[in-house]
Amino acid sequence: MKKSSPTFSKTPSASNSHKPEGVTQASLRQANLNWDAQGQPKSEEFDDFYFNTDSGIDESRYVFINPSKLTQRWQQHNGTFTVLETGFGTGLNFILTWFEWINFQRSKSSPLQKEQASNHLHFISIEKFPLDKAQIAQALALFPQLSDLTEQLIAEYPLLIKGFHSLQFKDQNLTLTLIFDDVGAALPQLNGPVDAWYLDGFAPAKNPDMWTDSLYSSMARLSCEKTSLATFTAAGDVRRGLTASGFKLQKVTGFGMKREMMHGTFIQSQGPLENPLNHIKPWLKPAAKPVEHIAIIGAGIAGCTTAYALARRGIKVTIIDQHGIATEASGNPQGAMYAKLAAGEATHSDIYVQGYLQSLRWLYQQLEPGDGWDNCGLIQLASTEKEAKRQQKFIENTHYPKQLLHSLSREEASDISGLTMNNGGLFFPEAGWVSPLRLCQQLVKHPLISVEKKAITSLVKQGDHWLLTDDSASGASDSDNRQYSHVIIACANQSQKLLPHCYLPTKSIRGQLTYLDKQEGDKRGIHLKTVLCGKGYIAPAENGKYCLGASYNIKDDETALRLKDQQKNFDYLEDFGEEFKQLHQTLKSTESLLPGRTGFRCTTPDYLPMAGPLMDDDAFDKDFTAIRKNLARYPRQAAKFHSGLYLNIGHGSRGLTSAPLCAELIAAYICEENFPLAKDHAEALLPARFYIREMVRNKR
Repeated sequence: MKKSSPTFSKTPSASNSHKPEGVTQASLRQANLNWDAQGQPKSEEFDDFYFNTDSGIDESRYVFINPSKLTQRWQQHNGTFTVLETGFGTGLNFILTWFEWINFQRSKSSPLQKEQASNHLHFISIEKFPLDKAQIAQALALFPQLSDLTEQLIAEYPLLIKGFHSLQFKDQNLTLTLIFDDVGAALPQLNGPVDAWYLDGFAPAKNPDMWTDSLYSSMARLSCEKTSLATFTAAGDVRRGLTASGFKLQKVTGFGMKREMMHGTFIQSQGPLENPLNHIKPWLKPAAKPVEHIAIIGAGIAGCTTAYALARRGIKVTIIDQHGIATEASGNPQGAMYAKLAAGEATHSDIYVQGYLQSLRWLYQQLEPGDGWDNCGLIQLASTEKEAKRQQKFIENTHYPKQLLHSLSREEASDISGLTMNNGGLFFPEAGWVSPLRLCQQLVKHPLISVEKKAITSLVKQGDHWLLTDDSASGASDSDNRQYSHVIIACANQSQKLLPHCYLPTKSIRGQLTYLDKQEGDKRGIHLKTVLCGKGYIAPAENGKYCLGASYNIKDDETALRLKDQQKNFDYLEDFGEEFKQLHQTLKSTESLLPGRTGFRCTTPDYLPMAGPLMDDDAFDKDFTAIRKNLARYPRQAAKFHSGLYLNIGHGSRGLTSAPLCAELIAAYICEENFPLAKDHAEALLPARFYIREMVRNKR
């Protein structure tokens, strides 16, 4: 049985009396359900049942799975196969598609079959009124034969937060992207392609807001040749709308008491199709390139998570780092893992909330609590009046569920931390600390990942491949194992040396940690139970020591430990309760250096990572010079990229929160998948964004 995480907690008891708590985040409403005598769920919003009351499984297979001819198409489709469903409901269609996928994977007996067939299934589902875990569990309990997959779904099922949720399942080449939003808002944030549509949701007569021309035109935009469509309805308005958008339809006998339903195929030459560059900005769409062997330069948290995201899609990856696994900025023994959210900065907050939840899912899959991480909770202290006002404003302006974060009084903070606190703050119940080294070590155990310890000195384009040279390499005549179809630069502040012609406005920020002996804390009754973040941070003791830090020094490349930075770290203890304050009084006169370490964060001007393909700056400057006058009037042409070259840097001190999400984004680019996050958010992470901004401002 799949273990459950507290964030995606063990299924709460479900009963017919279960009622939703109402709004969980701005403009997101949980489904209101009634349950009949047989335990069938019925929507109050639409006055209709979620599935056929006689045989929901047979209905789903008859209406959606069988007409889509999934197994046959998976055998003939190389790479990622994408199913998009409108209306996740109880998750039954997903579970049954997953079941078919497992059987298909088991049936691929020969190496040739495995090579030619789909190697990754991406199921996307949009739901405006999502069910919670308890409702999902109660509904799917009607199908005990699906209990194994149901338990795995419930273990990973996200909090009811508006937006994208990218779910991976351990040891399975499958991704479920749940989008909690209105279909009309969600579809424009997808980049395509879609191979099969499940038009579910409730009937057009009961749910007219979904069945619109906007839906049909979005379907045409996201479809490709031979994209299939299956739906339970044969309503005339729906048929005419789909036909006008390029789908060739067939009416067939419906399931059970339903007279007719439809399935069909997208015909690209049929219907008024728009230019694809009108819906996705050209700097978000690098040219497709066959994937062979991928090199990742940098073995920190960014490099190792990216390697894992690619390897689980069946891609061979080599990580190259001159110092080995997690030795640079990712080498801290304990890193705080939470989402520092900004009031009034919706893009930042949305990205970091999604990244935080993504990271938690990965941690629960990869490590047992107590083995390199601890979900002990984290308090973001309101240690100044300014911070207290910022936190209050944030809470007032958002409606996140309490399982994500909530306010604490001083007394509550004291009870949770085990110390006598002087301030309250924001509490992240499932946050905590992580050993980046331990996580990286676990990720690179994947059989398709290898690690090489050497220093790469240059990248050379050789035909359609990249040649990596190092101090020991003899150049282009070297063996083929130095040539790669794709290269991902994930070496933080060292990236500019390998990419001298790319505009990468990063900053290196020195940080020094100090290690405190746990026994010194024990003498003062310090038994810290949770991570504390104020001007600095401290985590519960691990291996007999507290990890205290970290200093923040710009334009400072000193690697040796310094007494003045140690003293700065000691000053942080003033925020961490009376017991640590007393320890500070003892330590502030210390004139000897305690153990610690120095690392260098890599940050960007807007404090978001740079994750995605690398554009050819010179070619872009020439081809898109019109954006200097008006960004909205960019030429409708493809942008030129450095073929097969990607970047994943700039995570600063938040890599534990942002790296897994950025890893999935880069894998989506390379494998031509739909992004794991909204298109607007992918653009906010694009490495070229700073160059584009400089052009718009006429500064370049």
